[in-house]
Amino acid sequence: MFKKIAFFNLFFLILTLNCFSGEADDPLSVYLTWTMSPETTMSIQWISKNSEMDNSVYYKPFNICDEKEQTPFFHKLATYEKMPDGHPFLIHQVELTDLLPGVIYVFKISENGQLYKFKTIPKELTELKFVEGGDIYRNGIDIVEETNRQAAAQNPMFAVIGGDIAYSADPSNAFFPEDAYRWLRFFKAWTNTMVTKEGFLIPIIPVIGNHETRGGYGQTPAEAAFFYAFFPMPGKKGYNVLDFGNYMSLILLDSGHTHPISGQQTEWLEKTLKARSAVPYKFAVYHVPAYPSIRNFSNAVSLALRKNWVPHFDTYSLKVAFEHHDHTYKRTYPLKNGRKHEKGVIYIGDGAWGIAKPRPPARLIPYVEKSAQSRNFILVTLNELCVTYEAINPNGEIIDRVIQKK
Repeated sequence: MFKKIAFFNLFFLILTLNCFSGEADDPLSVYLTWTMSPETTMSIQWISKNSEMDNSVYYKPFNICDEKEQTPFFHKLATYEKMPDGHPFLIHQVELTDLLPGVIYVFKISENGQLYKFKTIPKELTELKFVEGGDIYRNGIDIVEETNRQAAAQNPMFAVIGGDIAYSADPSNAFFPEDAYRWLRFFKAWTNTMVTKEGFLIPIIPVIGNHETRGGYGQTPAEAAFFYAFFPMPGKKGYNVLDFGNYMSLILLDSGHTHPISGQQTEWLEKTLKARSAVPYKFAVYHVPAYPSIRNFSNAVSLALRKNWVPHFDTYSLKVAFEHHDHTYKRTYPLKNGRKHEKGVIYIGDGAWGIAKPRPPARLIPYVEKSAQSRNFILVTLNELCVTYEAINPNGEIIDRVIQKK
């Protein structure tokens, strides 16, 4: 077995060095995320070859009148670490802080690097749009790019990704090496296609799935080394919360892949929701559905979610739980205590961003209000009065739409 693994690693080395050729100092991909306040920070990551490239980031507020870049750039040094499993690449990361809310910034990697743009989140809510989906690079990268382009065309401020991002790990074997090449292809596609009409890079807010974890379930962060190396997370590794002003909170959860569902994670969830009782828009994001549309309703993971997490969703008035993993589209009725309730929680999604052949959802499920056999992402639009969810396919067609009042 270990001879096969050694051969796999050697083959990967040759393949990646050939596929990602170019100038030594050119990043292979550049992507954004957050570990702290989205109003005043931005975390910039990039992947490079294992070389002595410039580790500097230069940034400043964008000024349309500054055509010759007369305004000086701020300068900050990034940190970096080697890609897991000895692959010949570096993962660089720098946290920009003390930024202004709702402001456009430009940045470049090295003094002569390409200029990129991003926008910080406004402190007060007028209108905010983001896209949500999961199960990304399951099939060809061309399928991913097609959905990416349609998602970017909605001009979202960021994207929430609900696990099974690159399908890089074998969920049935904790000893088989992870396919880092799939991560490189995913990030290259993201850099090239997840850019808004105005040229803003779209930050990623991820959660973990079974295909990020060697062994799938019941593992530790060590078995998801690539996921945790690529994505600096807010707070504890694996489950976190990201707050947007005082109007929205994203609760990012681990559905049993590198942390148990019950115990510490459930206790943390209750405390986190309770502390945000006054936040009007609270959303949970995780991979395996509590209310599946394909898998058996009584599967062990869904049972554990409904036993441990759902009661807290009900108690603290969660708006929506974004679910994935089933490779189709579903939206439940508002549910409370497992039954229809006008003030209940909607469970939406089921993960089909990059699925070539989405599964037909099961018929006549009593808690499902809408289902569709369609690749999709969800466009979420918030304002001071309500939030709208639109499931959109890669052709730009709206396959489902629902509105919740604030």
